[in-house]
Amino acid sequence: MTPVYETDSSVYRPGMTWTRTSREILPCPPSALWPLLADFGRWPDWDPDLSSAELHGPAEAGTTGFLVPTGFRGRVHSRVAEAFTITSLVQEREIALRQPIPLGAMDLVFRLTSVGDGTEFVQEITLGGPMRAVMVAVIAGDVVKHFDVKCARLVELAAAQADHDA
Repeated sequence: MTPVYETDSSVYRPGMTWTRTSREILPCPPSALWPLLADFGRWPDWDPDLSSAELHGPAEAGTTGFLVPTGFRGRVHSRVAEAFTITSLVQEREIALRQPIPLGAMDLVFRLTSVGDGTEFVQEITLGGPMRAVMVAVIAGDVVKHFDVKCARLVELAAAQADHDA
């Protein structure tokens, strides 16, 4: 299925935010995708924009962690960025985190919703603050642009795990 990108969801409100929502129906149940989302250390296996990811405790709301983007951005991020915080974690349904950015924050949400024999996978990214335009250019554009790659990798990894478990 062709991914749907809600490019008209970009909103400039008084809080100075930029939001993009991407969604695709994946041909596997949420239970097959959840282990890949809940294991932050495996995020680089399916997210082409990450070279590493770690949690500083259990996967639950309030836990902090650190994401390192690929390439030059990652080298800079590793030196200057603060840890993200998990803001929501609902088993087999949602993971949300907030990453501080200069003078604001990036909120990243992944949602899984059972749809027939598959799962609607939703990614929502919101950047807030006066530096949002810079941060869109630096990182958020790729997060949106590579959504189809994330979806394909998640399906491949879920299928490989199902084959391994069989």
